[in-house]
Amino acid sequence: MLMRVNAMDLFTTLLNIDNLQNDQVLFVAQPWTPESEVELRTTTPIQNNDRKNFKYFIKISELKLLMLRFEIRNLCLRDSCYLIIEYALDHNTAP
Repeated sequence: MLMRVNAMDLFTTLLNIDNLQNDQVLFVAQPWTPESEVELRTTTPIQNNDRKNFKYFIKISELKLLMLRFEIRNLCLRDSCYLIIEYALDHNTAP
């Protein structure tokens, strides 16, 4: 199931990470920047559904673990956002 996040970008999504469910998957419009539009999906699709340049980005459970790691390093949210984009680029294999 698709859950459209109205006018929410990647940075705002990270800011509100505590409101996200661990079983959700984040799809982000390319090119990936902190301002990229996001979609949350509650089930992992078999195919990527390349709609409007939205690409599989990361599982929310994995994203939360990364955010905890960055919090320990005392990084600001914008720096964390760029590191998460870098992580997603390096590990981007759709489930």
